[in-house]
Amino acid sequence: MLKEQGVHIFEGENYKDTLEKALTELNLVMDKVDIEIVEEKKSFMFKKGYVKIIVSPKGNEKNVSLELQADEEDITLEIDGSPFEEEMQNFKLNYRDDGVYLQVLDPGGANQGLEQDIIDFLKCKQVKDHDLVGITMASTDPSSQHKVAPAQKEVLVDSTLRVQFSKDKMEASIVISKPLGGKSFTLESLREALTNNNIVYGIDEEQLKRLVKLKWTDSYVTIARGKQPVDGVDGELIYHFDKEKDHKPVVLEDGSVDFKQLGLIKSVTTGTLLVEVVPPTEGTPGINVSGIEIPAKKGREQRFKKGKNTTESEDGLKLFAAMDGQVRFEDGKIIVTEAYEIPGNVDNSTGNINFNGTVIVHGNVKAGFSIIAEGNIEVNGVVEGATLISKGSIVLNRGIQGNNSAYLECHGNMAAKYIENATIKVQGDLTADFILHSEVSVKGKILLAGKKSLLVGGDVRAGVEIRAKIAGSHMGTLTKLEVGVDPEERNKFELLKGEVLGIQGNCQNLKKTIDLLKRQALAGQLPKNKEEMLIKSLKTYEFLQEKYQVQLHELQLLDQKIQNLSKGKVHVSHKIYPGVKVVISNAVKFFYDELVGATLYKKEGEITIGPYEQ
Repeated sequence: MLKEQGVHIFEGENYKDTLEKALTELNLVMDKVDIEIVEEKKSFMFKKGYVKIIVSPKGNEKNVSLELQADEEDITLEIDGSPFEEEMQNFKLNYRDDGVYLQVLDPGGANQGLEQDIIDFLKCKQVKDHDLVGITMASTDPSSQHKVAPAQKEVLVDSTLRVQFSKDKMEASIVISKPLGGKSFTLESLREALTNNNIVYGIDEEQLKRLVKLKWTDSYVTIARGKQPVDGVDGELIYHFDKEKDHKPVVLEDGSVDFKQLGLIKSVTTGTLLVEVVPPTEGTPGINVSGIEIPAKKGREQRFKKGKNTTESEDGLKLFAAMDGQVRFEDGKIIVTEAYEIPGNVDNSTGNINFNGTVIVHGNVKAGFSIIAEGNIEVNGVVEGATLISKGSIVLNRGIQGNNSAYLECHGNMAAKYIENATIKVQGDLTADFILHSEVSVKGKILLAGKKSLLVGGDVRAGVEIRAKIAGSHMGTLTKLEVGVDPEERNKFELLKGEVLGIQGNCQNLKKTIDLLKRQALAGQLPKNKEEMLIKSLKTYEFLQEKYQVQLHELQLLDQKIQNLSKGKVHVSHKIYPGVKVVISNAVKFFYDELVGATLYKKEGEITIGPYEQ
């Protein structure tokens, strides 16, 4: 390495190794230096190559650097230049009046590879009718020149350009060949060559200037980059009310839970903005190196579904409440329902309630009465042995004392302080402090939260999970907990199973009757009325058999679906008592001993007991 006023000169056998050596010794990176190739000779068979470069830190105006850039995923850079040069010191041609003569300056020992290189070079120089014998003699006799072709005029070969595109035509690289006695590219001719090769956009002008200035050849260089399209941003719906269904109760300092503050029922006034649409953007198109526009994807539109008692803005981007009431979703639509308030109890003074909006009861709901509402139902008092059916949510600020005659059903969520001796069916989630001796079917989650957080007796099913502090009792009360299967599918399975067993029993009885009648017919003892019975029995048996096969197939498919399910967990933070039966999809586990703090889930077809999961 030579140094001269901050300029460093390095020498080596090839450019890559020499540059790496320079950067290592100078403790610099490629972006921080300027590089100029002073001299370069390609390696030729057994003869080593040679390169001399000048390296100086950035800021020295003396040098111009050439950056070789490549994205290995999209463009494969490869050396594709010719190793030939008339002054390459390995061999040279002499055009005479009587022929073209070849002299090998350094054969490096006799080898066939040298002869092939000479032949390739003669082809590049467009030498016609070359003589293989003369080439062989020249390659083994460096002392003299040998005629290898008849007399002809030398062809001066200009530099040529080769182009390589990435698959998406967003990048282009070029390699320039060495001129063989001809012209090198000028800036203007190189631009013209790019245009002729369909490279018209994103051309790196500085890179072009470097290539021309340094007469860079034989290596691919990235010369143009396209502009990637920018896809549009998706539209957005901004809700101005809480649309979440999963509301967890807040545990107070004393360990109790305020079930009134679950926010299941959302009140609005006339003119309240419910939701607004943020339109999608169009996006910005790109362009590839050939000047072809690359379209951008427009963002996806978002639309709300307008329900009853709502109004849209003129541009259709906003939705408002058209009346005072409760806002909720129904079949994907945003609706506002009117609220009907009952200041006292639902009893003989009010009769049964059937209302197309939300019903709010400030007192109790007495046994034998019913409330059917298109909207939500909220009861501040106690629900006795009554029927409550809501297409929205049900909020019971106290609870249910059902006396085994209460039935509550809702399409949304349900919240109650306590549930005793009742039948519950919920499409969403259920939140309570404790559940006693009840039949509960919940499509989502059952969350028992509060001081007691107790689940004793009855049959409790949840599609996703059950969470409680205590399951069962020290008295061994039979308590069934089932998760992992949609309760509606489980009920359908049980009903279908009963039908199949019923058809099977009928078929068996019919078969006995048919066999008896056939025996009588064979003995010639079958009266006319019995013949009609036999024909009718055969038709009925055939019909039942077909029905049996159809329903059996449906039952098997449903059973297979249930068996393949493995989701669903039971979380009990404190204690599981004997008498508890846990079912997860088709796996069953009975508890005969107490178990402290655990999470139960299905694994490899069996119910597994793991540490309690918060």
